[in-house]
Amino acid sequence: MCLVLTLIVGCKKIDVDFSYSPTDPKAGETIKFTNNSSAGESWAWTFGDNSTSMSKNPSKVYKKPGEYMVTLMVDSTKHFTHSKLITVYDTIPTFVASSDSILYFHDVTLKANIYNPFKYDLVYQWTMPDNCVITAGDVNSASVTLYFTTPGQTDIQLTIIQNGKEYNISRQFTIHPAQAPAIVIRTTDNKVFRQRMINDRLDQPSMANSEDVYLIEQTCDTMLTFNGTVFTASQIANQIAGFQGLNIQHLQIDAMQMKWYITTPDGLFVASFDGSNLTAIDTNATGAIYVDDLRNRIYWATKQGVMAMPLVKSKNNQFSTTPISYNDFSNVDLITVNNKFQ
Repeated sequence: MCLVLTLIVGCKKIDVDFSYSPTDPKAGETIKFTNNSSAGESWAWTFGDNSTSMSKNPSKVYKKPGEYMVTLMVDSTKHFTHSKLITVYDTIPTFVASSDSILYFHDVTLKANIYNPFKYDLVYQWTMPDNCVITAGDVNSASVTLYFTTPGQTDIQLTIIQNGKEYNISRQFTIHPAQAPAIVIRTTDNKVFRQRMINDRLDQPSMANSEDVYLIEQTCDTMLTFNGTVFTASQIANQIAGFQGLNIQHLQIDAMQMKWYITTPDGLFVASFDGSNLTAIDTNATGAIYVDDLRNRIYWATKQGVMAMPLVKSKNNQFSTTPISYNDFSNVDLITVNNKFQ
């Protein structure tokens, strides 16, 4: 009988649920949470602002507007939990950011916060600075996701019209620099520049630091050693059967996929390791190339600037990716990457 009783208790199921009132709470207003769970002997609440309660039906006052994830756990069992995201409104309209610390080139979401219990139609109008790019929503949305392209302080304004009444809200944000790896390029006049790559987004080029200069001086795209064999641009046509007759000027190898990337007077090409499946990538390529195994990219120089795309994976070297432009440097003669986050 004891064994049977233990099994029955161990297999109990509790439907966890709760409600709260008012359903459109404001900062400073008391919110009453009602535990609607089907059973249970102990309760653990977390309110999304580092506060907790062990009461069955607690009350809570939020000091600040925003979104808070409220979770109820019954009988100290993670399988018996239920969470709800509640919005706490301000006494006057405002807007909130998804992060307290905003890094440039990183997404942040701005969301309007307005007390609207009577469900009036709302009109939104965001006024954004020039150094931001919207990635979701638009200037007439209740929320908008964007990133900033420069650090420093910036002002954002939001106008909300509710039932004929206009509210104008302005907030100032500090946009912090972000550390990231950088593509490093040397121009034909021996100047070296760096361009940080942040979440697949590109900072503006700037003058290189001493570490960048050292790295570019150690870079060579006209000779490499692979599996103990030295390959040079001038001699590889005699070493790889599929390259015979080609005037190869620069070369790189993708050791993972066993593919060559070469430039000739006719542009940039990818080929299998034996030289077969030679496929043109860009007939406008002018020389310098660099294979970035860490980021799965190939970079190359053109008269219009440095281009990049993912490394080719197919066996026949066909690809459908559209190259993207990194900058407008027309006189690049060497490319590398500084992987240190700076």
